[in-house]
Amino acid sequence: MSAGRILVVGGSGFVGSRLLRLARSRGLAVASFGPGEAEGEDGVRRFAGLAEAPGALLAAMEAFAPDAVVWAAGHNPSGEGLARTALADPARAVGVNAGGFAAVLGACAELGVRRVVQCGSTVVYGPPGLYGPARVDEAAAPAPRTAYGLSKHMAELAADWGADALGLSVTTLRLPLVLGPGRWYVGAASLYARLLRAAALGADLDTVVPAAPFDALHGDDAAEALLLLAGMPDAPRRLNMAGLTLTYTDLAEALATLRPGLRLLARPEPLPPDLPLVDDARLRALGWAPRRGLEAILSETLREMMEETA
Repeated sequence: MSAGRILVVGGSGFVGSRLLRLARSRGLAVASFGPGEAEGEDGVRRFAGLAEAPGALLAAMEAFAPDAVVWAAGHNPSGEGLARTALADPARAVGVNAGGFAAVLGACAELGVRRVVQCGSTVVYGPPGLYGPARVDEAAAPAPRTAYGLSKHMAELAADWGADALGLSVTTLRLPLVLGPGRWYVGAASLYARLLRAAALGADLDTVVPAAPFDALHGDDAAEALLLLAGMPDAPRRLNMAGLTLTYTDLAEALATLRPGLRLLARPEPLPPDLPLVDDARLRALGWAPRRGLEAILSETLREMMEETA
């Protein structure tokens, strides 16, 4: 199947906007749906509305007639991060992240749009101690410990409903920490942002960081995977994504290389990690692999931050 027409719910967000640019560069027709959308000159059809509110989404889908829908939306009205806003208002986070996605599934079933890809998250997993020392694969049971993780787990249950009850082809791609230019980092990436800010300002920094490694990837690599999956109706129902495995010490050392003369000291402390590392072998078997390494992530983001703070 070739998904020649793709509607992205949340297309103005960090990952959604990258997916739209990538799809357009491949000659696909694209549309974005979300609050505050307004037509521009970028070749993207834009429809304003809330997915969880009836009417607007269905009208947008009828007008655009997509082959596939990608859910890249999330409850983050304050811009303080998905986890923090979910903690402040768990009911609203569930309403948007799970309820909004369920509304998308219902609209797809009503209009005969069979293919749906959901931006999920590895936050559906619990503490690493629940799983043992090996990387966790898709067979590992979710055990969320945050309000955001709860909302994403409930969205995965909605995906099961869409597949089993509505007959849709639904794949949830569980994203790790997504990095790259185009975003001022808060929440889970606040320490990453602190290192970047010090490098952008040329300010020496001596700080304690968690020693545990974590999974992350460039936003463009996330977009590549989503576009690939949009055209794969037979892809597995759930796919983990690890991308790159990094430490904060790696980040500090790479930033110091990019900013010669800057002293960035990240002293690792053996704190327990919040999430396990994941196994993304099933995703890679479909033909995806990260193309952008740590240097690309940091150099592009650092350049943007230096331009904006100049």
